[in-house]
Amino acid sequence: MTRHALLDNVTHRLLRVHTDRAAAYGDARQSCLALPAEFRQLQAHFPIVFQHVDGDAGFQPIALFGLEEGQNLFLSERGWDAPVVPMALQREPFLIGRGDDDSLKLHIDLDSPRIVRPEQGEVGTALFMPHGGFSDYLDHVVQLMEHLHAHAQQLPAFIEVLARLQLLEPFVLDIELPGGEQGRLTGLFTINEERLTGLPGAVLEGLAREGHLLPMFMQIASLAQFTGLVERANRS
Repeated sequence: MTRHALLDNVTHRLLRVHTDRAAAYGDARQSCLALPAEFRQLQAHFPIVFQHVDGDAGFQPIALFGLEEGQNLFLSERGWDAPVVPMALQREPFLIGRGDDDSLKLHIDLDSPRIVRPEQGEVGTALFMPHGGFSDYLDHVVQLMEHLHAHAQQLPAFIEVLARLQLLEPFVLDIELPGGEQGRLTGLFTINEERLTGLPGAVLEGLAREGHLLPMFMQIASLAQFTGLVERANRS
């Protein structure tokens, strides 16, 4: 369940959130949205793949954290076990919504497990200063959401190019699980490297000029992280 509300410094002046990474705060998930603008940073740590989604979009890129539903191998007792966190995960429990004047406004999900429950003795990070100004944390959130929204607007064009050039192909990953059991990861898509590099030079130049070529190669490079993901699964 979600309960979105327009964030303001009167109604939510005492609101605090959990900023740590933990399963209890909603981080026990297999994947999250990854935007092309962050592929360079993410590919060094996570496999980036595409999954089919309903609607006009067709596909969306995701960073994989686990090999099965609800598994996040980057969560440890100490928190997040990677140098980077995808923007789509960082932004929770915040989201972009519309105000009364139809302009973009910062909203918050009041039903998120990241909301602090003082009556349960929980502590967290304040959103507002005592005089009503933004805390340093909320300043960071605003900047993050601005970047996230701007980069998300570029995603449909990236997906459209992949579809038009027929660069996406399904792939299957066979996995040897602890104890010698065999597993299989299906339902995912990747960019066909041979088809990409075989495109005419003018098309590749156009992709580079439009900012699409680099994230395409970063996605392909990220597949090397499957080895580390399987190793994490075998250690867990």
